[in-house]
Amino acid sequence: MLPFESVLFDMDGTLVDTEPLWQQAEERLMAGFGVTWTEADQAHCLGGSTDRVARYMISLIERAGGRAPTPEQLADMFLDTMLQRLTAQPPQLQPGAGRLLREARDSGLPTALVTSSSRPLMDAVLAAIGSQWFDLAISADDVTRHKPDPLPYLTAAAGLGVDVRRSVALEDSPTGAGSANAAGAFVVAVEHMAVIEPADRRVIVTTLSGIGIDRLAELYEPPLTPSVTGSSGPAAPGQDPPTA
Repeated sequence: MLPFESVLFDMDGTLVDTEPLWQQAEERLMAGFGVTWTEADQAHCLGGSTDRVARYMISLIERAGGRAPTPEQLADMFLDTMLQRLTAQPPQLQPGAGRLLREARDSGLPTALVTSSSRPLMDAVLAAIGSQWFDLAISADDVTRHKPDPLPYLTAAAGLGVDVRRSVALEDSPTGAGSANAAGAFVVAVEHMAVIEPADRRVIVTTLSGIGIDRLAELYEPPLTPSVTGSSGPAAPGQDPPTA
């Protein structure tokens, strides 16, 4: 019997190799405003929602003395650029991700996709890799607050009907790992594009290769306190997490 109740997957960078597409889209978009998009800018925005990235871009445009569009306009431009790239270059699964998805599904554990991407981008990725791996998919459009806030993971756990503290979350960014840990999940963080600091109930790896369900069980650290049920449980989909 496995020691955890569900597996929660981040999408960009963790399951699929879309980060180069994001970087290309960001570079192209910012070049149109006369701003150079750097590796530091890419790392700062890694794992963030489209709205967060758009607002950061606007700050750079204004700092350079340019006339910036509204966050909504820039987010729409960014979305169009990314959708074009995802259509032209369907994303591939990261090494080891296919095995882990198959084993998670074969285990009978509930699974969810929890992404900071908007629903159109998430749907484009799911069309490429298959939606059958997930019982639930949470996009940035499905929550009112985004990673590093815990709400996306609380929403996923509530939708699956599981205790988030007895769930394993797979992430690849400080932003995403922080969100999952804040929600109470145990995190396996794949460190490949940004440095992820050690934390309680967080294991850092360099690849998903060789990591199946049995390996997750070996890595898993149970919560120190018993599960809490009732009104203090995880938030319902689309709602804020409960407060004391």
